[in-house]
Amino acid sequence: MKKLIVLFLAALLLAGCGAAPAAPETTAAPAAAETTAAPETTAAAETTAAPAAETTAETVVETTVPLEPIYGDKIADGTYEITVDSSSSMFKIVKCVLVVENGKMTATMTMSGQGYGKLFMGTGEAALAAGEDQFIPFVLDEEGAKEFTVPVEALDMPIDCAAWSIKKEKWYDRVLVFESAQMPAEALKA
Repeated sequence: MKKLIVLFLAALLLAGCGAAPAAPETTAAPAAAETTAAPETTAAAETTAAPAAETTAETVVETTVPLEPIYGDKIADGTYEITVDSSSSMFKIVKCVLVVENGKMTATMTMSGQGYGKLFMGTGEAALAAGEDQFIPFVLDEEGAKEFTVPVEALDMPIDCAAWSIKKEKWYDRVLVFESAQMPAEALKA
């Protein structure tokens, strides 16, 4: 309830309490309100439509500069530990090892849970039409965690991935971004 009140007060402050629109100011109070509201507006955006005041704060908070994709021919052959951003908190990757060989990349993703039985690189709709030989099965690591080894077209680029839920027996669309941020500088070719 307190967060809702803070959001409401921040919206009133940003709107000028009904006064005529003025030039935007930067003060400590709105910035603090936006910082406090950021996690909640992000969660709200994933599940429901947000009120106009929250959308304004969300736009300010979530502005990012897109990165250029990095393809395998621009990376030295080797093995690198990287991070993966997933579009779903239900598809949590706790470790990812990227292997680059002759310009081709694969990533072995270690999952936090046991809920997915197979992957398909593409959408769930495309997975429904695909044959079993196109699905990527898991293997268990030495600690019993599920690992999936998938082809990676490029780093820093959204890639569609469908995950088969064992419990729900259906495909879920995910978008993965294999991130180059942890790559050593010498791994990237000029």
